[in-house]
Amino acid sequence: MFYELYKRDSFVGSVTSFVVLLFLFSAQVSLAQSSYLTVGRISEPLGELNMHVWRVPVELEDCSGTITLEATVFKPDGEGPFPLTVIIHGAARNAPHDGPYDFRPDAAIRWFLARGYAVAVVIRRGYGRSEGKRFVVPDGDAAGLIKVLEERVHDINSSVRYFQDQPFVVAENVILLGFSAGGNSVLAASRRAPKGVRGVIAFAPGAVAIDDYSARDLEQGERWFRMFGAGTTLPTLWVYAENEEFYSPMLARSFFKAYTSESDAEQELAILPLEGENGHDLFLRDEGPKIWGPVVASFLERVAP
Repeated sequence: MFYELYKRDSFVGSVTSFVVLLFLFSAQVSLAQSSYLTVGRISEPLGELNMHVWRVPVELEDCSGTITLEATVFKPDGEGPFPLTVIIHGAARNAPHDGPYDFRPDAAIRWFLARGYAVAVVIRRGYGRSEGKRFVVPDGDAAGLIKVLEERVHDINSSVRYFQDQPFVVAENVILLGFSAGGNSVLAASRRAPKGVRGVIAFAPGAVAIDDYSARDLEQGERWFRMFGAGTTLPTLWVYAENEEFYSPMLARSFFKAYTSESDAEQELAILPLEGENGHDLFLRDEGPKIWGPVVASFLERVAP
């Protein structure tokens, strides 16, 4: 496969939506009969992917209380323990605030399971049945964006620590993966990630859209990526489709260069060929692993052999 690759080095099938929604509805009924304060696994494994719902406790940044985030966990067959991939979704303005949020990238989940990884899909604060307020940052609100990213960093790393304490997880072998705005979040989380996180994979991260930015906007976006990349020691892999709707290859290279400019960690940017008009959802597509699988597999072999 041909793809455009940039590096900095310091050294199937699918789960049907009906089954998933039925499963989540059943979990919702259980939750209605108990408290959101219930934490841990709240359902029995379902189906061939051993899918079950968890409530993850997260202490608020100011220590004023604790919220719970919903996570759907998938495990390979066997007792484990397993290495873990934690997946963070992007922004979804129409996602429910209270009720099942069906973010299940089935093909990607199966790809990781086939390689021996358990997968935890964490639903962000204020989405679905995850508690807390969902913040939407107005365009141009730099301070607001930084605050929200810091909040997401806190939630991601708290969730990682929680799962590292579970007996089915190999605590010293965790991968962070984010899609779109979730990609921004895991990149920001990398410099504070708990010990045991081996690497970060960001699909289609970005700060300004291809058809809607000025030189000032681009400079601001580069500043954000430079700030969150400064001092990170974790290897990172950035993945874009060549026909990305929001972030052109030029923008992708600009963000990547800014993020890696003040870090000596291993960094890699892959811009992959894809037919069609919009490759932003490459990670979510059923055929996605055939395209991004080789470069992700190579990354995992290096950082988590």
